[in-house]
Amino acid sequence: MAIKVKIIPTGVTEGPQEEGSIKIKIVADPPDEPKPVTVEMVARRALNGDIMIFDHDLIDIVVSPGKSKLITFPKNLKQREVYPTQDRFYEFMAKKGVIERSSIQGGNVYSSLEAEIHESKIEGIDSVQTAIFMTSIFLEQEKPDIFARRDLKQDMLQHFVDPDDEDSTELGEIPHSDKKGSLDHTVRPYGYQYMYSVLRESEEK
Repeated sequence: MAIKVKIIPTGVTEGPQEEGSIKIKIVADPPDEPKPVTVEMVARRALNGDIMIFDHDLIDIVVSPGKSKLITFPKNLKQREVYPTQDRFYEFMAKKGVIERSSIQGGNVYSSLEAEIHESKIEGIDSVQTAIFMTSIFLEQEKPDIFARRDLKQDMLQHFVDPDDEDSTELGEIPHSDKKGSLDHTVRPYGYQYMYSVLRESEEK
């Protein structure tokens, strides 16, 4: 038996249901009530109300409702890509109209950057929630680079810890010799030779 699907718009009086059919009612959302948007991020709320977001592999992003600021901290100061990532983030947020471009400046923590979040003048739109939502969009755009860096690190670790047969040798496969490459243990460093001469002269005196 075929199944019939009958769609009844809102406000239309429902008639008698046909035997063997399925009736589905679709209720339209009121135009004044936008649908809530849910985003998933690795985040934590601090005691002062700041929202700390840790999804990025190079920087930590802090949304501070109390100060109306966006602050970024480097995860590792040795990474050369930290500042370009911060620059991309604030450029993205400025173009989306979330932060005041002229307020971008260095923070009181070394290598951190911060910017002021615009005060929302649009009814029904919260500035802090907008900052969090746009941050999630930026992180989504950064995912290919984040995954690429993660895979590169994993490949390098695998290469050094467990190399394949082409890039490794068994113990004893290459015979030992007194001299390897540019290292010559028969010649002492100049500084050591100089100190030895000084000591020998002092002993002779």
